[in-house]
Amino acid sequence: MTRRPIAAVAAAVLLAARMAAAPVPAGDSAEAVLGLEAERARAMTAGDFAVLERIFAEDSTYTHSTGVTETRAEFIGQIRSGARKYGLLTLRNLKARAAGTAMVVTGAMDGSVEAGGKTIPLALVYTAVYTERGGRWQLAAYESTRLPEAAGKEGSVSHHAAGSFDVKTTPRKPDDVTSADSLGRYSLEKRYHGPLEASAKGQMLTVGTKVEGSAVYVAIEVVEGTLDGRQGSFALHHTGTMTRGAPALSIAVVPDSGTGELAGISGTMTIRIEKGGAHFYDLDYVLP
Repeated sequence: MTRRPIAAVAAAVLLAARMAAAPVPAGDSAEAVLGLEAERARAMTAGDFAVLERIFAEDSTYTHSTGVTETRAEFIGQIRSGARKYGLLTLRNLKARAAGTAMVVTGAMDGSVEAGGKTIPLALVYTAVYTERGGRWQLAAYESTRLPEAAGKEGSVSHHAAGSFDVKTTPRKPDDVTSADSLGRYSLEKRYHGPLEASAKGQMLTVGTKVEGSAVYVAIEVVEGTLDGRQGSFALHHTGTMTRGAPALSIAVVPDSGTGELAGISGTMTIRIEKGGAHFYDLDYVLP
């Protein structure tokens, strides 16, 4: 296998902010709708209305874990107006199966949403139904249920921290593995500024494929410093994928990794890289 610019692929996963994808043929079935689910989660976080309008069918319904059902126009309108802002959304355990002429997706979603002046942690299981419209799959119905352990938490306070960061990646030699020419390994050094005033060190692994626009990276970093004035440390784990150009990125606090005044921290992070290369982070977190 020819070595590909894997670092560039990983950067593309991180940079993917507003990617317009072509209609997906209905014949792609499970692979197509799972890719659309990843794209939907990214678009909800990024406020990418064009992508949401393409994925949601005009007559679709979206039922929240609160029991409130919205039309496509109502759901997208809440995000467009700023009344609802989603933090990083992480999809887990996704499965797709055919049900007659429809495709049914089941899975779980973690993340956060800002609404009514509050940041609300999300830990949901959900079902999404896709139907074929004009040669492509579109979301017809969605319904979610809040996991009991998330609904019952008390005594925790949600916080939001946003600022800039600097990052340095240094290539390292991968361990001996099969198809090593597709595997990349890098050390990470970061410096966070703003409410999170900290340094971080970690490692990243990347894998490229023979299919253009498909790749993955995983990374672990340990962050040490102060967060909103609280001294301590915690670890972050990253998973970024590109599925034929459709990006999905998850960055979350490693459970029980907090130390010092950050003991018990949980949360998720989103990042963006603006034109010119400036890096920024948004961290939604909860402390006991």
